[in-house]
Amino acid sequence: MIQLNSLRKEYDDVIAVKHLNLTINKGDIFGLIGPNGAGKTTAMRMMVGILEPTSGEALINNRPVHQDMMATRRMVGYIPDFFSLYDELKVHEYLNYFADAYSVPNKSSRIDDVIAMMDLTSKRNNYIAHLSRGMKQRLAIGKTILHDPELLVLDEPSAGLDPKARVELRDILRKISATGRTIVISSHILMELSDLCNTIGVMQKGVMVESGSIEEITKRVQPKIILRLEALGDKAKLAELVRTMPNVSDVVIKDCFFEIVFFGMRDEIPLLLKKLVDSGVQVSSFYEYKQNLEELFMSLQIKEVC
Repeated sequence: MIQLNSLRKEYDDVIAVKHLNLTINKGDIFGLIGPNGAGKTTAMRMMVGILEPTSGEALINNRPVHQDMMATRRMVGYIPDFFSLYDELKVHEYLNYFADAYSVPNKSSRIDDVIAMMDLTSKRNNYIAHLSRGMKQRLAIGKTILHDPELLVLDEPSAGLDPKARVELRDILRKISATGRTIVISSHILMELSDLCNTIGVMQKGVMVESGSIEEITKRVQPKIILRLEALGDKAKLAELVRTMPNVSDVVIKDCFFEIVFFGMRDEIPLLLKKLVDSGVQVSSFYEYKQNLEELFMSLQIKEVC
């Protein structure tokens, strides 16, 4: 769906994005993460044709985005990190205005569908000025999908939303994804992206440090298998026993569990558990530990700084 080839953006003596290469497949929900100033917004704006790159190329459906901007606008729905609505209009009036702007066919039924999808039916005749932040965000997304774009690009859509509104936003984005659309989303709330996205990209200082599924990136960043064990008994003695087990290279005692570095194959993990139980260890919990997205992001930051 999206192909970025050596994309670069310079502002005088500042390089905002450096030779960015990225592929996003049709139907993906792609999460773009990174600290402030990493180049996320610049990359997204070049992706949809709002900014022209200094060099390189962005393609949507194998078509350069700047080759035919009218065609690009028909394929893309974009919400910037700071957006404004027309407070003096009612919800249905606002959508009607943009339906006319996009020449949306069967606009009345399309507006009804969008209002229902955004769960705004009860607010149809309300003035936008009277909507909550979460409802305004839903309306902005509704306007963005009104012309039925194939690609939806959202820059920090959950900023300023309360937890309930963020959950509702996630549900709406899943509904949109279920229709076959591709979604690109940036957010500082990393756990939110881990629950929503099937692929992610991590940007730092204008560079894409890693991209792929969370599982793929975790395997590259944390190639060793880490097991966590909770057991009853003397911790020091238990740690010594675990160190004698096959394929165990290290054991670290944490507050309420043991962290085991295991260099065997994953199908050998049950054998380790059996040996522990057979040795009289009273196991209360035993599982493979995988970094969550926040931990993964921080380890990539440390890796990049080092």
